[in-house]
Amino acid sequence: RVERDTDALAHSGVDGNIEMESARCSVCGSAAFAIVATGRDYIYHGTGGYFSQVRCDDCGHFYLNPRPTIAALPLMYPSDYGTFSDRFRGGANLLARIKRAVNLRRIKDVVAALPAGAKVLDVGCGNGELLVALRRARPDIEVFGLDWFFPAKTREILEAQGIHIIEAPLETAELPVCTFDLVLMLQIIEHLWQPESGVQRIAGALAQGGRLLIETPNTDGWDRRFFADGTWGGYYFPRHLNLYNFERIARLLAHAGLAIERQRNLPAPVIWCYSLQGIVQERLGWKGRLAKLFDVRNLPLLAAFAALDIVASLIGASTSNQQTVAMKPR
Repeated sequence: RVERDTDALAHSGVDGNIEMESARCSVCGSAAFAIVATGRDYIYHGTGGYFSQVRCDDCGHFYLNPRPTIAALPLMYPSDYGTFSDRFRGGANLLARIKRAVNLRRIKDVVAALPAGAKVLDVGCGNGELLVALRRARPDIEVFGLDWFFPAKTREILEAQGIHIIEAPLETAELPVCTFDLVLMLQIIEHLWQPESGVQRIAGALAQGGRLLIETPNTDGWDRRFFADGTWGGYYFPRHLNLYNFERIARLLAHAGLAIERQRNLPAPVIWCYSLQGIVQERLGWKGRLAKLFDVRNLPLLAAFAALDIVASLIGASTSNQQTVAMKPR
């Protein structure tokens, strides 16, 4: 068991341009932990410092410690951050169209079950591409997008499509009670400072019989063992503050009064690319040309890693991406 001095933690190995704070386990409140990985911001290079992903000694939860404060949001998510920028916007962008199609397919069954007039909320909706696609596929439903920041161009596009905007972090957002028939949290729970209270807020906003669909990295992914000491893409330093496996995400949702309907593995080709970018940068430096080979816009490589994970899941392995669907009891 390790009890760390809070002042020492808040300044350990991290550049001063991101304000940091020590953290306790958000699940059980314990301050005892073991460091499982250290790494840097291999994707956006916002700081050259190292960060630590730790595992709680008491309940096994994975979390970033120390972590950026919520005041550091603009530094953690710069203007060129993927979900804010046009890099994943549709139109002539093939990667954006593929991403949108994959996301739609993954949520197809829960969307198909929605009645006419249903209300759908996408938490961490980014540039809103998925909401626009949902609006076109189901013009009979009402869609809402929540994110901490919307560029003016994005806001204009979404509002022109009749999409309702909620601009605030989930931790402070004012959500209507018992309203939404479906809430999507795609690759967002791991970014929250207060995931437990965030899920409680979502549970309160769900209508009776409403569903919450979560996708998030899986620390039991079979490939994490190859990059576990720091460059596994699921760590995504310093933005992934809390990480889960099937058991821990189910426990989180059960504590909020939600009933688990199903859990499944999903391919994680982006995590594979991030992992390989990280290990190349650790060994060859930040500007190594080889890292560019593993860029997430390399479509043949993404397809190859997706196929690899599909085969792995078919033989019983856990992948580094997971989906859970839970329902609020009637």
